[in-house]
Amino acid sequence: MPAKRSPQEYDVASMEREHSHQLMLFNDLKAAIRGGAPDSLVYGLLEQLVEHTNLHFLSEQLAMKLHAYEAFESHLLEHQRLLAEVKNLKSSLAGGTGSGKQGLIEALRGWMVAHIETADKTLAEYLSTRSAVR
Repeated sequence: MPAKRSPQEYDVASMEREHSHQLMLFNDLKAAIRGGAPDSLVYGLLEQLVEHTNLHFLSEQLAMKLHAYEAFESHLLEHQRLLAEVKNLKSSLAGGTGSGKQGLIEALRGWMVAHIETADKTLAEYLSTRSAVR
């Protein structure tokens, strides 16, 4: 039976699973566009990405607040920027060509990967040390 965690501890492994799911949704979205999927499927995948990203960001933001993360404001701004870009992607997809749509998704996915490898990695390290102290 796994050890019981206090409400203040943050499961970094869970954060990594959420990141993997986000990247999978980006890949599914790109594959759907590349394969000429109907707009309803593309927009459905995009909505899943928006919902998952919102929940993931809320989870991270709560952990940052609970653990008094010093870089909270800058990390929050990155989250807000990405959410705005993901939401704008829907209107951009409506008027683009297949290759243009794939380019938009790939650029957004690239930003997400950079965010995960930098800001989220730093956050995960911080949260790991905070949980280890308890």
